[in-house]
Amino acid sequence: MSSERILVVDDGADMRDFVINYILRPNNYRYVEARDGLEALDVILADPPDLILLDLQMPRLDGVGLLNRMKEQGIAIPVVLMTFYGSEEIAIEVFRLGVRDYVIKPFTEEELLSALKRALTEVRLRKQRAMLYQMGKLVASLPDVDTLLVSAVEVAASLSAAEDVALILIDEDGRTLVTRASYVGGRAQLLKQPIQHPLAWEAIRSMQPTAGQQQARDPDRMVVPLCVPLAAGNTVFGVLALSLPADLSSNEQFTLIDSLADYIAIALDRARVAGASERR
Repeated sequence: MSSERILVVDDGADMRDFVINYILRPNNYRYVEARDGLEALDVILADPPDLILLDLQMPRLDGVGLLNRMKEQGIAIPVVLMTFYGSEEIAIEVFRLGVRDYVIKPFTEEELLSALKRALTEVRLRKQRAMLYQMGKLVASLPDVDTLLVSAVEVAASLSAAEDVALILIDEDGRTLVTRASYVGGRAQLLKQPIQHPLAWEAIRSMQPTAGQQQARDPDRMVVPLCVPLAAGNTVFGVLALSLPADLSSNEQFTLIDSLADYIAIALDRARVAGASERR
């Protein structure tokens, strides 16, 4: 399910209804609506959306006016402009104000959806870079292991839109797997729970990310189990295990998760070395 929240700004109720009922809802986007630029500004200031679908001509405060207000206040949110034929020159001019794309009314569902996906790709990449940067800072700070484990599953859930996440580590005996942290139902928790997990062992032995067969969570939701080994040098600590929504799984997403697993493994290795030094 898409997590992005989209603000639809148009003074025409029919247009808002069309966008919401035929494009956003069927594609599982969250949404909020506004009838003009002033209403939209209130929404943006109270709870900024991920993207704005913006009409150009509206009463009280039009599209260009809203873009200028946003620029004055340092608000950087990607915008897709909805404009009538003949206004393309204006649309091109406002690209410097935050517009990422535009569609000409009357547009089709496919045209607007394509513009949305192009703009949201930028949103996702920006968020993903920020999350990986924060994880890198956490690794550099050498936190205690519990803080690391909780932060790791939280970042993994946000980065991947996974339904559930777990850090499964190899126990000291080298033969047992133990779930040390999980993120389920929007909540991270520490655990120390032995687990039987053939897919995790397959990833550990192959030293490669390993995906299982799609599984049905309910008639409308399919997930892909994925285990990514946590390896630093020749040491394998365990796996990062996720259940990814099948409709959102991609090679790009797997690469991001693999990068996150590298950060986690480095942090675990540093914690191991630090612990060994303290015991001397």
